[in-house]
Amino acid sequence: ATITLSGPASAWFGVGFGADSMCLHMDGDECPEGGPYAVIVSGDVVVERKLELHGPGSKLEPSIAVASNTAEGGVRTVVLTRALKGKSARHFSFDMSRASEKFVAAVGHGLTFDRHAQHGSGNLAFMAVGERSCVCRDGLRHFINGNPFPYPSNCWAPPLSDVLAQRNPSCFGDTYGGGKKCCIHGHFLLDADQEVPESTQEYRLKFRFYFEEYSPGPKPSHVNLIRLYHMTEMRNGEYDIVPCLPGTPPESCVQVLTARWKVRDMMRACPSGQRVDCTGSDSTDASKVAGLHLLYAGPHCHAPDCLSMELYNADTGRLLCRMEPEFGASDEVYDERGYVALPPCLWGDISEGLQQPELLPLDTTLLSIKRNNNTVGHYGEMASWQMRAAVIPRAEAGSAAQRPHAEAQVRRGRDSGDGSHV
Repeated sequence: ATITLSGPASAWFGVGFGADSMCLHMDGDECPEGGPYAVIVSGDVVVERKLELHGPGSKLEPSIAVASNTAEGGVRTVVLTRALKGKSARHFSFDMSRASEKFVAAVGHGLTFDRHAQHGSGNLAFMAVGERSCVCRDGLRHFINGNPFPYPSNCWAPPLSDVLAQRNPSCFGDTYGGGKKCCIHGHFLLDADQEVPESTQEYRLKFRFYFEEYSPGPKPSHVNLIRLYHMTEMRNGEYDIVPCLPGTPPESCVQVLTARWKVRDMMRACPSGQRVDCTGSDSTDASKVAGLHLLYAGPHCHAPDCLSMELYNADTGRLLCRMEPEFGASDEVYDERGYVALPPCLWGDISEGLQQPELLPLDTTLLSIKRNNNTVGHYGEMASWQMRAAVIPRAEAGSAAQRPHAEAQVRRGRDSGDGSHV
């Protein structure tokens, strides 16, 4: 492939392939796969990088050859050649069976690779050389402050989520009224008569860490946990609460969203710690893994109109976790008046007053049911599950299967922290 890039001679410029933002695939508020592969030009230097969300990422092993690099009239033009197939999994591979490919582009303030001064995105249309190409209209494109609205829609069809079947306004550019997609890094959401504040703001955070000493045996005192995450609204990352019809009794103003997925859909077969969503190299191999013990399930929704979130084992109909927001009613710690708590569900050792977890094989179907009061509508609602679990090897499946199942009402804890062990 031959790639020609042009940009200002006095500043760095670059192009990232396979994405229309600094993230390949947003998963709610997170970017587990990082940013796109990019080619960055800084004067006479041309490098390849694997970007991160709002970060420079890391340099890659070179796979390009610079055919020419010239500057004239303040414009630098670079001609590159490289193989269509990426040199590694972190390099981008061009698929010539596709009619087009997303890209992002940015220009810096100077030759030092740093925060961009301008950025944008678009689509590369691939045309056959020396042959006729069909040009088709495939729908309108929408933009928010110059940033493309996802097309096709990020919303998924049932059973993975109801959000598309309900034609939620958040799914389409022509009905999107507001929400997370308006909150973009580097953009200010202010009234027209306000001045943009200073770009740098200082603030301080205080963290308190608790730990327990590990005891190896004969029964280990702690088990390694993997991080699991799933959204009832799937990859859309948000959805609208649509107002109920006028005249509806307040107790009947309830909007329901459901989703069904497999336990294995949350698993990623890569070494734990390599990425935030890695669950272990063999974690998706049913011949080696009997399933999971769910030990923490933290539902995420926006109070105070969030009525409840429920998680079921859909194969058995067993309720695994139910959360109802708890409203503070005093001046006591964790019960402060004016605050709302979303207590998580916890499982563990009976001797510690917890229910023992149920073994969930990889092909177990989970069901999430989210209920909101929709007397008044609003944007940017979420319905995600942030969970921690222990992977149970086949060798331990017998003893795990003999343990009591968790009852429908599990113990709910006040601490909703994201500890890495239980």
